Amino acid sequence: MTRTFFRTGLIATAALIAATAQAQSSNVTVYGIMDLFVQYGHGGAGTQTAVQSGGVSGSRLGFKGTEDLGNGVQAKFQLEQGISADTGAQASSTSAWNRQAWVGLFSQQLGSLTAGRQTLPHYDILDNHDTFGTGAGSVSSSGILNYTSRGNNSLKYTSPTVGGFQAMAFASLGEATTPHGDSDNKYSVGGTYAAGPLSAGVAYNVFKPATTGVDAKYALLTASYDLGVAKLAGALQSIRNFGNADNVDRTEVMVGVNVPLSETHTLSAQVGGNRVAHTSGGDAVQWSLGDTIVLSKRTKVYAVASFINNGSNTAYSTNTATANGPTTTAGKDVSSLQVGIRHAF
Repeated sequence: MTRTFFRTGLIATAALIAATAQAQSSNVTVYGIMDLFVQYGHGGAGTQTAVQSGGVSGSRLGFKGTEDLGNGVQAKFQLEQGISADTGAQASSTSAWNRQAWVGLFSQQLGSLTAGRQTLPHYDILDNHDTFGTGAGSVSSSGILNYTSRGNNSLKYTSPTVGGFQAMAFASLGEATTPHGDSDNKYSVGGTYAAGPLSAGVAYNVFKPATTGVDAKYALLTASYDLGVAKLAGALQSIRNFGNADNVDRTEVMVGVNVPLSETHTLSAQVGGNRVAHTSGGDAVQWSLGDTIVLSKRTKVYAVASFINNGSNTAYSTNTATANGPTTTAGKDVSSLQVGIRHAF
């Protein structure tokens, strides 16, 4: 009887240890962000007051997980859906997991290789060096500095960080069945360097047209430097054949600063503009001021005031991470005040 009880106890203990080891090697996390703001603004179509979703960050619900495969290798996945928190609707009417949907392998020695819907290196580098993080107040959100955030049917490689350097390569396949098999493909490569207070990045994109035509080419240079009392950041971008239109070339620039008044209080400012070659009235300039107060590890409140001076042929508005600014028309300036709350869980 005693031996049977002892043997049963050993078997139960061994099973518990095995189950615990299995639980530790694989995990899934449910997470999300709720970001809502009130906007008061004026554009060419008049004055607008609205409650909108996605000010400094897009509201979302996500799942991510890892499995330890041994020898420093992990399998990882991420599924992330955008949410219009002001209405409760799905952010995209055509894609459930419109923000992220990928799976891949990660190695400490070799880097990572992932497949699915994921962000371009160009976007990763720009977002990391944008004073407003491509959210409310950013010239990237308004479109004055242009970018594409994600690509479908993509493969993405990210190298390990060596001596502060990291490289990335990305290909989004249009999967077109045409005489030109690379129709609608997107290619992006980039590299970053970080050491102490200095961070810098470069990226290059080639966007193939959906039909026979002209490739759009983007060259981006970014940098930031943390002085302690303030963090300076900037970006310079040159675009050839914007929108796959021959001889439509753009130069875009962004300069900003974050000033921490305390551990929980930060002031931000940014100015940026663009110039379109061979086009009269194709330029625009945006100025933004922001104030962010962190209330807890998960919650912060913010206020952003922006003004856009549009050229005679431009109609940019003070868009945010996922919401639109006041409606305007070509040649009409836009101003707005956006006050919101962001909660992460």
